[in-house]
This record gives sequence, C-alpha cells and structure tokens, in this order.
Amino acid sequence: MKKIILSMALVFMLTGCASVPDEVKSDMSDYHNSESNKSDDFNFTYINVSELSIEVEEALSKDYGQFTISDKINFVQPSEINIMSFACVDDFNKYEESLSLFYTESEFATQDIWLENEIYFYNETDKLYSCIDKRGFIAVLKPDAFDISFSHCKPIVKIYHPDRKDDLSDEYQLKDEKCSVSDAVDYINNWFETNYKPLAPYYDYQVNTVIVREHEGNYLYEFSIEALYNGVPLDSYTMEPEYVDGIITKMAYLKYGVSIQMLSVNSIDSFTTGSGMLIPKVEEKINECISLESALAYCANTFTDFRDVTISDIDIMYTLNPVYDESDPENIFVVGYNSRPVWELIIDVPPEDFLANGEANTYGDTRKYIYIDMVTGELKYNFDIVKQGIGG
Repeated sequence: MKKIILSMALVFMLTGCASVPDEVKSDMSDYHNSESNKSDDFNFTYINVSELSIEVEEALSKDYGQFTISDKINFVQPSEINIMSFACVDDFNKYEESLSLFYTESEFATQDIWLENEIYFYNETDKLYSCIDKRGFIAVLKPDAFDISFSHCKPIVKIYHPDRKDDLSDEYQLKDEKCSVSDAVDYINNWFETNYKPLAPYYDYQVNTVIVREHEGNYLYEFSIEALYNGVPLDSYTMEPEYVDGIITKMAYLKYGVSIQMLSVNSIDSFTTGSGMLIPKVEEKINECISLESALAYCANTFTDFRDVTISDIDIMYTLNPVYDESDPENIFVVGYNSRPVWELIIDVPPEDFLANGEANTYGDTRKYIYIDMVTGELKYNFDIVKQGIGG
C-alpha cells in the first residue's frame, strides 16, 4: 500500500521531463538557473505599496528594449505585502469533513480505511482512491478519473489563463454535456470559497490555469489553483534542488497549489493539494517596495544578449524556501517555509519550442520565469522549461 501512496504522490506532484531539441533552443539556452544575484551598479526605485496599482499601469505602457509586455496582464492590487513564513500543519484531523467534500457518506463508509496519522483507501474494483494525512495533504480520485490519473494524460487542446485577460467563453463537450471554460472556472472558484474555506481559512483560492485535454472522444478540464494570502499568491510553479559539490542535498524551492480534473460538468473528479496545509505568519510588514518599472528596466539591463522576448504575465508572489526538520539529516521532512515577496515575470513557452517533430503536447502549461525580490532586488531566474499540470 505504501508503494501505491508514493506512486500516487509522484503522479500528482511531479511533471514529466522532455529533452529540448537543439534546433529549437533559444538565446536563453546560455542562461541557466541562478542563485541570488544583484547588480551593485543598478539603482532601483522604491514606491509605497499602496501606489502599486497606479505605478504598474504606467510601467506596462513603457518600452523595455528586448522585452515586450503582453497586453493580457491583469494586475490586482494586494491589500498588503510582507516578508512571510509558513508553518506546516502536523495535527490535521478533519478526515470525514474532507472526504464529505468529494464522496457521499455511504461511499467512504464502506471502504477499507486505514487510519494512523492518515486516512486512505484504494479500491480498484470501484475505482476510488483517497489519502488524507496529518499534514493536511489531500488526494482524491473518483471513478471517472481513476484510470487516467494512474496512467497517462491525453493531448492538450488549448490552455487558458483566467488570471490574465484571456477569453474564457469557449465551450467544450465534457462527458455529460457542454460547459464553457468560464462556467467551469466559476464553479471551481465558488467551490473553494463555500466548501474548502473551512479547512483552510487563511487563504483564498483561485484558478490560474485551465488545460483542456482530449478524453474518450470528448474533453476534460484540468485546473491549477493557487492559494493567495491577502491577495498575494504563493508560488505554484517552482521546484528547484540545491546542490553541494554537484550533488542534490535538498530542495531550495518548492511549490504549493491544488490540481483538479473535471470530466463532467460541475464535478471534481480528481483533487490533490500537492502538499499539506500551511499556517501563515507575518515576519515583517513591507511599506515600500521596488517599482515594476525599475524591475523591468533591471531585466533589460541584465539580459542584454536576448533579442525579442515577450513577458506573458506579471504578478507579485511569495516564494517558498523549505525549512527542514533539524533532526532529519537526509532533509526529507519539511516543517515550514521562509518566504519573500517577488516580482514574478512569466515567459510562456509554445509547444513548438520544446516538442520533437510529431510529438503530442501532453506536458501542461510550460513557461520560464524571472523573480526579483521586491525589497532587496535579488534576482532569480529559470530559463529551462518549467511545467505546470498533471501531464508528462
């Protein structure tokens, strides 16, 4: 059973890797993952946090040389920005309340449930799976999603970003009837607000990506959902190792978010938090931060070898730098996260830039990113392809 649980966690938490053909590598191929860097000869401009919305609107209209700014960016003024920490819950026990969000009482009452700091069942006959542990990790598979989530994902038809100014009016035929992307997103967002909020009251949850996939002659929706603390999302993409002498010793950054599949209208057929629940703590309130205009100017000044790069999205985000249990020399058990507010600059990667000829796109939402600390100006970037979604 433990092997099943581990396999399930890997299915949900990790995405597949694809080699990047030499002929499609861009100028960015010469730039690899960075540690913290900051140019000593660049002077950032600082503004009051309350002025961000106005400043961002002005910044988006200016020229930044080799960087073009998408017209779909939808910046939302946060209520506050802080230096944060997030503690991992270790005493979650709302097992029945969690299961009742997905199953009727008769469905989970008849399962062979194992309970010892976690509750799970795996019923291959009825195609049901659930795992809930004391960290608040929740993974659920209902019959319609059981086989596809344990095996493979179908080709992607289209990707939508509700957190941008994407048109969500397209309709797709799901298992039972047609449903627009907009209606599906509204259902998921409302479900979190009305049903999931009692389990995780510190956060608001919203869909940031919708992947439409082919499925049994119709389609399914796959959602990536981010958690927001006072209007600022927690990092839902970054999973990067830390190396010592070329050997991975621990993870330097981890992601936090929820993945959902919808095969029938207004139905949550698979669900996973990807990790446990987190308790936020404000370490230091920020009154002034680096302006977006100076952050973008810094990028133009730093990445001078680029030719024409489109920044697809811009937001403020909290990074998640894991804190490990000091009694665990193997750095397996994470007890919390240290967090910094950063300007998150997203560069979308079209499929033709990473797929071999004739290869179907099943990978998820693919992007590259630049993070600039909103207080110190420290730079972090990843110009390898970063994938979001269940596909692989």
